[in-house]
Amino acid sequence: MAWNNRDWERWIHQISKDSGCVKWSIHARARMRERKITMPVILDILRKGVVNRVPEANIKTGYIECRIERFCAGRNIVVIAALEQELAPSCLVVTAFIVGE
Repeated sequence: MAWNNRDWERWIHQISKDSGCVKWSIHARARMRERKITMPVILDILRKGVVNRVPEANIKTGYIECRIERFCAGRNIVVIAALEQELAPSCLVVTAFIVGE
Protein backbone atom coordinates (compact mmCIF):
# COMPACT_ATOMS: atom_id res chain seq x y z
CA MET A 1 0.00 0.00 0.00
CA ALA A 2 1.33 3.44 -0.95
CA TRP A 3 2.41 5.81 1.80
CA ASN A 4 0.38 8.91 2.60
CA ASN A 5 1.64 12.29 3.87
CA ARG A 6 1.57 11.20 7.53
CA ASP A 7 3.60 8.06 6.80
CA TRP A 8 6.33 10.13 5.13
CA GLU A 9 6.17 12.69 7.94
CA ARG A 10 6.55 10.03 10.65
CA TRP A 11 9.44 8.38 8.82
CA ILE A 12 11.30 11.70 8.36
CA HIS A 13 10.75 12.46 12.06
CA GLN A 14 12.18 9.03 12.93
CA ILE A 15 15.30 9.05 10.77
CA SER A 16 16.19 12.68 11.52
CA LYS A 17 16.50 11.88 15.24
CA ASP A 18 19.99 10.71 14.26
CA SER A 19 21.59 13.73 12.58
CA GLY A 20 24.03 11.34 10.88
CA CYS A 21 21.11 10.12 8.76
CA VAL A 22 20.57 13.63 7.35
CA LYS A 23 22.67 14.53 4.30
CA TRP A 24 23.06 18.07 2.97
CA SER A 25 23.21 19.06 -0.71
CA ILE A 26 25.57 21.84 -1.77
CA HIS A 27 22.54 23.77 -2.99
CA ALA A 28 20.82 23.44 0.41
CA ARG A 29 23.88 24.69 2.28
CA ALA A 30 24.16 27.70 -0.04
CA ARG A 31 20.46 28.58 0.33
CA MET A 32 20.65 28.13 4.11
CA ARG A 33 23.60 30.53 4.29
CA GLU A 34 21.84 33.02 2.00
CA ARG A 35 18.60 32.87 4.01
CA LYS A 36 20.28 32.66 7.43
CA ILE A 37 18.73 29.29 8.31
CA THR A 38 20.89 27.18 10.63
CA MET A 39 21.37 23.41 10.69
CA PRO A 40 19.72 23.10 14.13
CA VAL A 41 16.63 24.85 12.72
CA ILE A 42 16.54 22.47 9.74
CA LEU A 43 16.88 19.47 12.06
CA ASP A 44 14.04 20.81 14.22
CA ILE A 45 11.84 21.11 11.13
CA LEU A 46 12.71 17.57 10.03
CA ARG A 47 11.96 16.22 13.52
CA LYS A 48 8.74 18.13 14.21
CA GLY A 49 7.46 19.56 10.92
CA VAL A 50 4.37 18.67 8.91
CA VAL A 51 4.08 17.23 5.39
CA ASN A 52 0.96 18.95 4.02
CA ARG A 53 1.48 18.28 0.31
CA VAL A 54 1.66 14.95 -1.46
CA PRO A 55 5.34 13.95 -1.91
CA GLU A 56 6.44 13.74 -5.53
CA ALA A 57 9.03 11.69 -7.37
CA ASN A 58 11.87 13.68 -8.88
CA ILE A 59 12.00 12.58 -12.51
CA LYS A 60 15.76 13.17 -12.72
CA THR A 61 16.85 11.31 -9.56
CA GLY A 62 13.93 8.99 -8.90
CA TYR A 63 13.92 10.08 -5.25
CA ILE A 64 10.71 11.01 -3.44
CA GLU A 65 10.74 14.69 -2.44
CA CYS A 66 8.78 15.76 0.61
CA ARG A 67 7.96 19.35 1.50
CA ILE A 68 8.06 19.55 5.30
CA GLU A 69 7.08 22.80 7.05
CA ARG A 70 7.22 24.31 10.50
CA PHE A 71 6.97 27.73 12.14
CA CYS A 72 10.40 27.97 13.70
CA ALA A 73 12.64 30.82 14.87
CA GLY A 74 9.85 33.31 14.15
CA ARG A 75 9.48 32.26 10.50
CA ASN A 76 7.49 29.71 8.51
CA ILE A 77 10.26 27.60 6.99
CA VAL A 78 10.00 24.86 4.36
CA VAL A 79 12.54 22.09 3.84
CA ILE A 80 12.53 19.86 0.79
CA ALA A 81 13.83 16.45 1.87
CA ALA A 82 14.50 13.67 -0.63
CA LEU A 83 14.31 9.98 0.22
CA GLU A 84 15.36 7.15 -2.06
CA GLN A 85 12.30 5.06 -1.15
CA GLU A 86 9.92 4.18 1.66
CA LEU A 87 11.91 3.19 4.78
CA ALA A 88 15.08 4.77 3.37
CA PRO A 89 17.82 4.89 6.04
CA SER A 90 18.64 8.56 5.36
CA CYS A 91 17.29 11.72 3.77
CA LEU A 92 18.89 14.46 1.71
CA VAL A 93 18.08 18.10 2.40
CA VAL A 94 17.63 19.50 -1.12
CA THR A 95 16.76 23.10 -0.23
CA ALA A 96 15.16 25.30 2.41
CA PHE A 97 13.25 28.53 2.11
CA ILE A 98 11.10 30.94 4.09
CA VAL A 99 7.45 31.19 3.07
CA GLY A 100 6.57 34.70 1.94
CA GLU A 101 10.12 35.84 1.18
